[in-house]
Amino acid sequence: MRDKEYYLELMRRYFEAECSPAEERALARYAARSEDPAFDPLRGVLGYLSLGRKQVRRTPSRSRLLAVAVASVAIFAAVGVGVAHRTAGKPEQACIRYAYGERIEDETLVMTSVEATLADFFGQASPAEVHLKELFQP
Repeated sequence: MRDKEYYLELMRRYFEAECSPAEERALARYAARSEDPAFDPLRGVLGYLSLGRKQVRRTPSRSRLLAVAVASVAIFAAVGVGVAHRTAGKPEQACIRYAYGERIEDETLVMTSVEATLADFFGQASPAEVHLKELFQP
């Protein structure tokens, strides 16, 4: 049996990741049998690692991934069919104007109103613009 100094040096090498797998096993056996408080950090790490080995994360199987993909496609297809059914028979573009609490759906009236509004907005000069021209014209 080796002395405590050997295992302390082995522990130092273990934390520096310089031990072989056989040395790690020997060190773990020694730390498990020893009650020396110098090996408490090693026991803590080894205990943590042993718990991690027991709780190995499962990777999803291929069949589970396939099932999720099929379910996703089915959901998207159902939503698409629902939206298509809801909009079936309705015009794609509708010209509607709400003015003074009235709904106007006649396209010619709506477009006439839009053209008049755009002419007012872009066609005429604003009062500020008229005043500025008056101020700066010679």
